[in-house]
Amino acid sequence: MSKQISIIGGSGFVGRAIARQAIGQGYTVTVACRHPERARDLLVHGILLVKADICSGRGLDEAVQGADCVINLVGLLFERGPQTFSSAHVHGTEHLIAACERAGVKQLIHMSALGADLGSQSHYARTKAEAEQRVRTSKLKWSIMRPSVIFGAHDSFLNRFRELYAKGPIAPVIAGNTRFQPVWVEDVARAFVACIGKRGVNGRIFELCGPEAYSLREIIDVLLKQLGWNRMLVSVPMPVAGLMAKLMQLLPTPPLTPDQLILLKRDNVAGSKDAFPAIFGTPAALPDVLPACLQPDKASALQVKLNRDRKQFWANR
Repeated sequence: MSKQISIIGGSGFVGRAIARQAIGQGYTVTVACRHPERARDLLVHGILLVKADICSGRGLDEAVQGADCVINLVGLLFERGPQTFSSAHVHGTEHLIAACERAGVKQLIHMSALGADLGSQSHYARTKAEAEQRVRTSKLKWSIMRPSVIFGAHDSFLNRFRELYAKGPIAPVIAGNTRFQPVWVEDVARAFVACIGKRGVNGRIFELCGPEAYSLREIIDVLLKQLGWNRMLVSVPMPVAGLMAKLMQLLPTPPLTPDQLILLKRDNVAGSKDAFPAIFGTPAALPDVLPACLQPDKASALQVKLNRDRKQFWANR
């Protein structure tokens, strides 16, 4: 079994969950990111931090040196300066593959996205698909993960709506009928860690989705009810949303961009019945884990049960 793994772009929301679960399974973990000083809290878990920039390729050789498995989580939600979808998703993947081949890495697990499509009008979706092409044509033993929208404590999905609707009685909704199949970050992390060192996952693409699909309006309604907030949901017409996106993309951290608006026009649900492969366990439903996600610092019977379920999954492997 592989013992040393490197997580590229591992200081973020998903990377931290993967790193914690990997450490729990006895792996030695290196996390590579552009700003390791912002992830010093990971040091207490015994995780090694390395500075690397996938767009330029600087630091990648050091980041993957000695690794049996490399996990690529780098993905942009919006473009800024040299950090473009092409530079991060496509050219960055090319840089990483070259570094892995030089280092003799045995396995690459690549984070893509549900909806990655070479024919998409979205630059994000097209470059995600182009990155998949680079992975599939490499000499490495690879697996590709395509998650739907990922939720959890400190995520940028549910918490974005939580911040948006914190004040005022009106809750604007854009593309409220678009359907998603949200998947819990801990389930996504378990799938990644379960793939490490496993031959049966090589050359395969996995969709990672939760057990139920919801419209965006339904997700927001579930969130508001859990928070105990009474808000009036008001649909925003697409022409108005387009103008909002053009203005918001000028912000340092835009809550909406024109490219994201393109993605919102298309359902983000599993394309097959195998929405979450059984080899990775059973995914949690949004309503079941939402309370713990909204109050992550408070212990609860739910969290105890979820921890017990995870331990049982690994014990049965």
